[in-house]
Amino acid sequence: MADGDHTLKINAALAERLRAVSDGLGKSVDEYATQLLDAFTGLDPRKHDEAYWGEVQRICDETERDGGIPWEQAQTRLRNFGQQR
Repeated sequence: MADGDHTLKINAALAERLRAVSDGLGKSVDEYATQLLDAFTGLDPRKHDEAYWGEVQRICDETERDGGIPWEQAQTRLRNFGQQR
């Protein structure tokens, strides 16, 4: 192991869930777990990538042009996200 590297131990159930998702994405478990940790900690390199944000903006513009969901409706859905129905 190189200096500064760490090994993270996780339980079998979590490892299996990571494996199932990473396999579905065509990624290794290490690659997928690293991507998740980067995104969660704010280290995701896409957050500093102009091309990525340009694509996000294009998708937003297209959604608005095509009559996407009104903000008020999206806001209500977000407030209820994860709530029992």
